[in-house]
Amino acid sequence: MGIIRNQSIKSSIITYIGFGIGGLYTLMVAKLVDPDIAGLTRFFISVATIVFAVSNMGSVAMMNKFFPYYRDLLPPAKRDIFGIVLILCGIGFLLSLAGAYFLQDLVVRKYGTKSIYVVDYYYLLMPFSFFYLLFSVFENYSYNQYKSIYPIFLKEVGLRVLNLIMAILLIAGLFSVPAYVWSYTGIYAVLFVVLIIYLYRQRDLIFSFRISRVTRKLARRMISFNALLYGGAVLSVVASNIDNLSISSVEGLSKGFVFEFSTYISTLILIPQRSTIAIAVPVLAKAWKDRDLPAIQSIYARSSTTMFTYAMLVFILIWLNVHEVFRILAIPEIYYEGIPVIFYLGIMRTLEMSFGVNSQIIGTSNHWRFEFFSTLIQFSIAIPLNVTFLKMFGIQGNAMANLLSLTVFSLVRFSFLWFKFRLQPFTLKTLYILLAGLAGYLICYFIRIDDPYLSVIVRSVLFTGIFAGTVLYFGLSKDVTEGYEMIMRRLRRKQR
Repeated sequence: MGIIRNQSIKSSIITYIGFGIGGLYTLMVAKLVDPDIAGLTRFFISVATIVFAVSNMGSVAMMNKFFPYYRDLLPPAKRDIFGIVLILCGIGFLLSLAGAYFLQDLVVRKYGTKSIYVVDYYYLLMPFSFFYLLFSVFENYSYNQYKSIYPIFLKEVGLRVLNLIMAILLIAGLFSVPAYVWSYTGIYAVLFVVLIIYLYRQRDLIFSFRISRVTRKLARRMISFNALLYGGAVLSVVASNIDNLSISSVEGLSKGFVFEFSTYISTLILIPQRSTIAIAVPVLAKAWKDRDLPAIQSIYARSSTTMFTYAMLVFILIWLNVHEVFRILAIPEIYYEGIPVIFYLGIMRTLEMSFGVNSQIIGTSNHWRFEFFSTLIQFSIAIPLNVTFLKMFGIQGNAMANLLSLTVFSLVRFSFLWFKFRLQPFTLKTLYILLAGLAGYLICYFIRIDDPYLSVIVRSVLFTGIFAGTVLYFGLSKDVTEGYEMIMRRLRRKQR
């Protein structure tokens, strides 16, 4: 867990910076850009995510699972697994391209009335998706080289800086709408080129297309792994993007961006998760290879308490202050419809964080077949619930549907790890963290201050003091305590 904690602290700082820039971008777009244009960019991401899942044909997950064998048994120049990944991605993208061609008429029928921009710029979806695919593939390759910080920087900071620059040019009138969309199409191409240059300079861009003895030995396992997990990965991505796709079709791109705006706020809760997962996957894969269950249990439990502590802190701070912050920032009225979305998605994100890295533990184990079946359960729940609840409750119905489907999904995975390996992340400290958060919320909720600025400051400082003080005083999260002590030691050294 030391490797994960140390790199996670660095990458979390990068992610915080990225979210700060992203928050400025999102706020600027919400106040000054046509919601339909903003919604189009989110639609592009949803489609690209699905194209990535389809096009990589399960090869990225296969690489994450089996790369430790290649690292241990072959020199870099003979490691062919990444070459296999690139070949499969090329074949998969050609199939996706053919699918996009045949689906064009359906897209026009579904989106032509409420989301005309989707029809106007349909021809740019696949170029955007292609570079998204390339960047994501090389990003995962970099993680398996234990080089996680730079790709995280590109994804969290570089991407958002480019978004911010293009939004400023659009608002200032220096970009027309077509110029803005064209520029947005090339954003992942820029990130991909920069990442390639980085890997080349690090001398990590070394691999082979010639089949190795390790591949011959593992071929049957890899094919079996890939065939089953691929379907699960595609279903999972479709399930996680069905909300935006259905809202854009039924309600229009503007409501799609309202949902995205609320989703972005709730995603603040997940900041440590991205970096923790990126760093934990190769460590977990090696632990499974070495059959080191105590190490896996340690990562499982500590990731849960650390991530849950952070999630409780951020979610309650958001929910205590959301109305006042909307008033301070003069958020347009259309976005107030997304406040209930923030509540439901906030609960969902907090619940997700409480289960730690359970998905990654299953995905890197020899029981990855369960990944497919658990994802199938989530898919079968998420899609009908999103479509039905959208018609019944509007966009907050999509958030409710996501909360219900993720709850079932998480409980299924939790049960599997417990009954199969006696692995579970929760202790009494988990309950104490929950109680500390709820107690702090109740105390701060009844503080009524008319001035929104003063209200946000007082509530935030008081809750943070109560919650963080409780966690540190009673040592409820070992990683939080160690991180705090490390920061204090560094500050004391600087003061000398």
